[in-house]
Amino acid sequence: MTDVMREMIAELMGAQREEEDGRKLPPYYSRLVCRNYLIGCCPREKLTDTRLESFVSCRKMHEPAHKADYQRAQEKKDHYYDVEAFDEVENTLRVIDNEVENIKAKVQRDIEGLQDSHEFMKSQKVVELTEKINAQLKNIEELGNEGKVEEAMELTKGVEDMRRRKRELETELRATNPTQQRLRVCAECGAQLNVLDHESRLADHYGGKMHLGMVDIREWFKNMKEKIDERREAKRKADAEDNRNRSRSPRRSPRRSPDRRDDRRDRGRDDRGGRDDRRDRGRDDRRDNRRDYDRRDRDRGYDRRRRY
Repeated sequence: MTDVMREMIAELMGAQREEEDGRKLPPYYSRLVCRNYLIGCCPREKLTDTRLESFVSCRKMHEPAHKADYQRAQEKKDHYYDVEAFDEVENTLRVIDNEVENIKAKVQRDIEGLQDSHEFMKSQKVVELTEKINAQLKNIEELGNEGKVEEAMELTKGVEDMRRRKRELETELRATNPTQQRLRVCAECGAQLNVLDHESRLADHYGGKMHLGMVDIREWFKNMKEKIDERREAKRKADAEDNRNRSRSPRRSPRRSPDRRDDRRDRGRDDRGGRDDRRDRGRDDRRDNRRDYDRRDRDRGYDRRRRY
């Protein structure tokens, strides 16, 4: 069984499947489990084996079985894990954005030292055209999936015009200095791209794990930012309601079974019976002692009369 199939089965069956395989996992709500992973926005999971992996950290468990258990529990009750994840994702984006800005500043210094203003403007134009072409290609794909063929054809004509203009600018830049690279920094992930690279090579970057991972993280954060205040307020009310319910529920002592009460009653009777027996024995002993004392007194009186 491949790892992909194993993960798919774990996501369907949850921790039960892992127990059948001999693995004992903590419950999904344990603090050992990554809650960002459960809701699908753990930066470490999305950026593993990329250049940005060193800027994110997560030492908690990432198990598909936990995700399955969480999704079933979430359908019954809102856990508000997205509220907890928001601050962590925001901090991660702050760290990565600082790194992106540092890379941009370095590339900008290198460009200013090697290019004049005219070449710089052409390079920027190539960058803009590349971004527009990629955005239009995405729109064309979506229109094609929706069956809107005519709209897709219109956008295709615009893409061809932009590609032609881009090739002209690239030719001019290569003619100016054939060996010089025209670098730019990807705003999403901070990768350094050569604006004169072929579209297929640039497409490989835009379809790569690092770029797509950062796009997913930024998109999740953007959507969450619009409703974070509402979600925080809802979580606060839910926590307050849970606290009230806990305070209202009386603390019940464990019920005692009739058998245990009967046993204690019988033991009490036995104890009382034992005390009565001891008391009776004490009376008999005292009575016997008094008889012996009286008999000794009579014997001593008899002896005195005989002497006289």
